[in-house]
Amino acid sequence: MADTLTIRFATSEDSRRLERRMNDDWGGLPLVIRGKKYFPASLDGIIAESREGMAGFLFYEIQDGDCEIIVFEVFDKFKGTGTRMLDWLKDVARNRGCQRIYLMTTNDNLDALRFYQKRGFHICGIHINSVAVSRKIKPSIGMTGDHGIPVRDEIDLELYL
Repeated sequence: MADTLTIRFATSEDSRRLERRMNDDWGGLPLVIRGKKYFPASLDGIIAESREGMAGFLFYEIQDGDCEIIVFEVFDKFKGTGTRMLDWLKDVARNRGCQRIYLMTTNDNLDALRFYQKRGFHICGIHINSVAVSRKIKPSIGMTGDHGIPVRDEIDLELYL
């Protein structure tokens, strides 16, 4: 339940749990975005916890007035957890002088596309067949993703603060 949710900054103690989730749910580490490798445990992050345990995590990178969401996973979907985590990140980004939050997702991730657009994000770029480049770096990226959709393209979304 959202009212029993605690949101906090990630600590070094979260690294093992995060790596286990990355191996189970994301095909292992590193994450690859636009051909660049990321290790979320080395980034700033936000953890959501409920009575049942970890409810979600969000790791991000701030550079040059922009905040990039690197990985965002919510386990108890449709309970407000993702919205609360995103709101927390907006506050962090504003306090750190950011003017925008942006991210990349793949064409199969319809749930993410819906989530972000409902919260004011706009599609600002589509990179056709760009996942092929990421697969050269990380061959474990699946060929088929959510809803049986072939994973091919990267879609950029942004929100100006």
